Amino acid sequence: MPIRLLAVDLDGTLLDSQQQISNANRETLIQASARGVQVVVVTGRRFHSAEPLVKQIPCPVTLITSNGALIGSASGEVVYRNFLPARLARQVLETGRSYRPYAAAIFDTPSRGQIVMQENAISDGPLGWYLTTAPERLLLVPDLVATISEDPVQVMFGGPPKKIEAIEALLESSPTRGSVHLTWTKYLTRDISLLDVMNKGCSKGTALKLWSERCGIDRREVMAIGDNYNDLEMLQFAGFPVVMANSCPGLARKDWFVTLPNDQDGVARAIERYILNGER
Repeated sequence: MPIRLLAVDLDGTLLDSQQQISNANRETLIQASARGVQVVVVTGRRFHSAEPLVKQIPCPVTLITSNGALIGSASGEVVYRNFLPARLARQVLETGRSYRPYAAAIFDTPSRGQIVMQENAISDGPLGWYLTTAPERLLLVPDLVATISEDPVQVMFGGPPKKIEAIEALLESSPTRGSVHLTWTKYLTRDISLLDVMNKGCSKGTALKLWSERCGIDRREVMAIGDNYNDLEMLQFAGFPVVMANSCPGLARKDWFVTLPNDQDGVARAIERYILNGER
């Protein structure tokens, strides 16, 4: 079956190591769209972080952000939300009290308070990243739990793997188990791991399935390209999964296709071979 929908991750996939979309990647996306293929960017990034990058692609693009919690357009129209209930967010943060310096609650607002952290947050966690990349949207509060009165998009724990990886087992043994979905994103060469706590059933794969069904597109007509553990459900859903050569260890399956690394226009190569030239 021909590919009718292309789902592509951002970091480590469409973006190179300089956080740029190469001319080759951009041009092949335009060509695929011109042939009637629907382009969907599927990312763990916040909507307001992904939006400026997607606007650099001059063709219609649907956005699935925050690991499946939100579906919208590059113009800002939102068509689907699956946020973490405030009650669960507070429980997660109570369970992970000792990890609060590495925790952030993400909200769907364009202004300050989009990212909320405690005043005791430390710089080798999300605080250091957001002070650099989004200081105008960061809010520091005395008590993160007390601040959550509405549903956040997600709760995130981030930092060096050795300092935060034990939070997974702690949450798996807590009362919230079965009510949330845990998703890892690991940047092994940078010694950074992110654990996103999402609403139950919320993932890139679930959101992509929902969007494909709304568009009347069979999963066999979906090609997905990714590189990290948070791409797993998306790749499993797609009838044509493609992993980057720079993907995390253990992500690829033996029957999945592999393309070039993100610094060698791997997305463009996959589009050329499997969409524009129709190879299988």
